[in-house]
Amino acid sequence: MIHLTKREKELLTHLKKDPTISQEELADRMNITRSAAAVHISNLMRKGAILGRGYILDERTGILVVGKIGLEISAQIEGSKIDISYGGMGYVMSLELIKQQLTPTLFTVLGQDEIGDHIYNQLLQNGVNVQHIVRTPSYPTPKRLFVRNRNTKLYQVTEVKNDYKLNEETRKVRDDLMKSAKVLLLDGTIAEPEIDSLCVQIKEYELLTTIFGSSLNWCQQKGLLQCSQIFLVCHDHELVKFFGGFQVGVPESCFPVCREILKHGLAALIVIFGQQGLVLATEKEIVFLPASPLKGTGTKISITAGVAGGLAAGYGFRLAARRALGKSELS
Repeated sequence: MIHLTKREKELLTHLKKDPTISQEELADRMNITRSAAAVHISNLMRKGAILGRGYILDERTGILVVGKIGLEISAQIEGSKIDISYGGMGYVMSLELIKQQLTPTLFTVLGQDEIGDHIYNQLLQNGVNVQHIVRTPSYPTPKRLFVRNRNTKLYQVTEVKNDYKLNEETRKVRDDLMKSAKVLLLDGTIAEPEIDSLCVQIKEYELLTTIFGSSLNWCQQKGLLQCSQIFLVCHDHELVKFFGGFQVGVPESCFPVCREILKHGLAALIVIFGQQGLVLATEKEIVFLPASPLKGTGTKISITAGVAGGLAAGYGFRLAARRALGKSELS
């Protein structure tokens, strides 16, 4: 979501009413100087609210999250402890965006049951835009059971009685949300036919997108490394497992690997090197961005959310990545 000042919002209102208005007329209507009006217009262009001369307005707004949500039950053998919480990649990412003072729109499916009611209300109370969550009695809210012994996951059971298929109306709602979004955060664990359908629309709408919850190998198999609208975030150990050819923990050693991957058409690759910082690789540049010793780098989820927030605000990838590092202290 773009942060606009009160004056910028006022000026944007005037531009929407009269896109051909001159700076002198704007200044008169707002009771400010012409130079002040010019500064506000420049700021709106920098933030991406105006796309260029002639005051072409960018009607795309904010961040869209498409992902799963459900109830998670974690049973710890040692100590006989059971924890119950809400989870799923859609839930986790939405709350991380809220944590970073961003307001995501969430598209997901919840059952019309007690668990679904609790999750919906929790998201609403936290500030997530839940207006477009699909509620249906034909799809009970999913439940997952994890059994662990200390930090080792012994097994996992997921209860999903049936896959919900979007009807024509809900599919149109999702399509409209994608048309109007600036950045899409897509859960790679949703049903594969839906992923395939969404990937076609990502290209059609030229929508900046990242996939979370899936491996680089999976992204390669789906042909996502050839998509110029997609940026990916991974850890250095994930990248070396996928491609090899560099030393874990040494950021500069992965530059040739990143360059090779980007040849296929990916918009950007962001590699997290522990608490050292990030490597940002785009067609234009490959740079190492060190983290602050006081803040650290943050988690994969927090970096992904931070970059998405920067891109939604109209920043390029470098400034978006710096924004993500700056937000890491919140995570």
